[in-house]
Amino acid sequence: MGQMKTIYVKTTGTCNLNCDHCFTNGKKGDKTQFDPEVTAAWIKDFMSHYDDQTHYHFEFHGGEPFLVPVAKLEHFASLFDGRPESTSMCGNSNLTFKLTDEIIEFMERRFDKRIGTSWDHWIRWDNEKQFALWRKNLQLLKARGFYIGLKVSVSKQMVAADPDWVLDQLESFEVDSISLERLTIGGNSHWHPDIFPDNTAQDEWYLALLKRYQERKPKCTISTLDTLVRKIRDNVVKADTNCRNCEQNLVTINSNGTLGGCPNMAIEHRHATIEESAQEFLISDGRVNEIAAELDFKPNCTYCDVFDLCGGDCHRLPWQKR
Repeated sequence: MGQMKTIYVKTTGTCNLNCDHCFTNGKKGDKTQFDPEVTAAWIKDFMSHYDDQTHYHFEFHGGEPFLVPVAKLEHFASLFDGRPESTSMCGNSNLTFKLTDEIIEFMERRFDKRIGTSWDHWIRWDNEKQFALWRKNLQLLKARGFYIGLKVSVSKQMVAADPDWVLDQLESFEVDSISLERLTIGGNSHWHPDIFPDNTAQDEWYLALLKRYQERKPKCTISTLDTLVRKIRDNVVKADTNCRNCEQNLVTINSNGTLGGCPNMAIEHRHATIEESAQEFLISDGRVNEIAAELDFKPNCTYCDVFDLCGGDCHRLPWQKR
């Protein structure tokens, strides 16, 4: 296999939840539903710029992607049936709604029984009933043989939590992999600065969590911590992307037809539209400037005493002196 391009297809910009950290404005997000035909046509134009060895991974995204009728999602997927070896599909869902047989069967057929979801304990659900529904859906999908990837946003509230309590919770979900993710500034998070942790407190929490993770050896795989250990053990800086090649390898198609790179930033950082050619997107000023920013290591970064481990992962964040 050659290089891989990940294409985030935002089926809609709105959601049934209204999380404080949502980069697409939650329930107030754009309620436009994507156009399967037009979106697929633009993607095929994009594919024409790369060689036959390139693999394309589609992520159904949102908002909540399953607010759009399954028939619409299926139609889009069917437009790539002739290229099964060069494409794969998955999705990210909040899983806080009634999972119908139609939705589950679509995920089984098109996602190869894989799905991503989030656990953001203090900033996602409005009440215990919503959390209980999410857990019930996890159990339902596990019983159907799904591989579940869990994403956890490291909020100020999370950093204040006891590492053993966090590990107890993560173990109880019985998911297949877990990633710890930083919060990004956009959408609803503009109005909730109190959810962002201080860098020093976040560093100390990560170290405490890593220590207990290694001591306890819980029945859950936290890929973020495993990657960190690999970096330290093997002195491998580029063990992951460090968000330093996102704009080069990611495309996000917003439901209204605007185009960006990183899915967390694409609502506010738009480079082109699907009414324009893929070539116009590839050479757009916005995209070129974002790629330049990814390749530019500021003095604060290169002088940092942990630069060899993090690889400059904080380049999108406001600088906080220790």
